[in-house]
Amino acid sequence: MEKLSKYKKEKLDEIVDLFIEVFENEPWNDNWPSKKKAKKYLNDIVNTPGFKGYLKFREDKLIGVLLGHVVQWWQGDEFFIKEFFVKKSAQGLGVGSEMLNFLEVSLAQEDIETIILLTENNAPAAKFYEQKEFRVSSHTTFLYKNIEKRG
Repeated sequence: MEKLSKYKKEKLDEIVDLFIEVFENEPWNDNWPSKKKAKKYLNDIVNTPGFKGYLKFREDKLIGVLLGHVVQWWQGDEFFIKEFFVKKSAQGLGVGSEMLNFLEVSLAQEDIETIILLTENNAPAAKFYEQKEFRVSSHTTFLYKNIEKRG
């Protein structure tokens, strides 16, 4: 049996475990220093004003997580997907598509007309989003700078 529900804080440890499982493997290969650090990161997302989260279960096992928040914007409110991940064994089976469709319906009911997100352009996630009619912004550039330790 499958179930899609809103975020439940009592599921945070399961969310953290799935997050680490997904992102510490291909294609991401992240290296979280500890479960505690990953939990703090996800808790920060949950505690962001305007937070919304959705969980997908199969046979009472967590297989998908979508976390983000509403951003107030002059052109209309937007929903920023901060994290969206599906258990490796459930990828390619429509779980992500179902969750994204559910999100779109929910947001439309709140008159939120735009979803925004960041992902690595060479990752399979980019192709997934493009297939779901997301477009690469031509007027936005994502910049970063690594800071060297001093002292």
